Amino acid sequence: MQKPRWDSRRIGVFVVTAFLFLFALAFVHPFGNAKVANPARPLMASAQVEHSVLDVMQRSCQNCHSEQTVWPLYSRMAPISWLIEKDVQDGRSHWNMSNWDRYSSDERQDILSQIGPMVRNRKMPLPQYLLLHSEAKLSDADVELLYQWTRRERKRLRAEASSASPGTK
Repeated sequence: MQKPRWDSRRIGVFVVTAFLFLFALAFVHPFGNAKVANPARPLMASAQVEHSVLDVMQRSCQNCHSEQTVWPLYSRMAPISWLIEKDVQDGRSHWNMSNWDRYSSDERQDILSQIGPMVRNRKMPLPQYLLLHSEAKLSDADVELLYQWTRRERKRLRAEASSASPGTK
């Protein structure tokens, strides 16, 4: 009588090997390790942000646009972790709330000029993020609050820049 091709021992070895391989993948970060950050840095340091605006930013923006990302359990499993880390790195490269005080005035104004329309046109937060984070969905009031804040902050930064450079009108 012929032995079955896959006996229980071979299946066990295969399962253990596959598990070890997947476990090892969890430590691979093909886009760099976005989880290595400085979460102690305050959000939007040096900006004039009302508490209501900061609350909305913390709920809807901080996970992708700051060093204070809250990493869910599924973000530790490859290849899902790679996709999430890539999205977070992309988000931080466009706007990092933890590094606001490190941007020049021109960079801040540029970022603000992008945030307002992105929020108003409902391009942020990303739809794929909202699938798993419904609490981040912006209400119409949230959208208007963020949009008006970006306008006020840009105006303040422009006024600050023009008063700092004498002789310009």
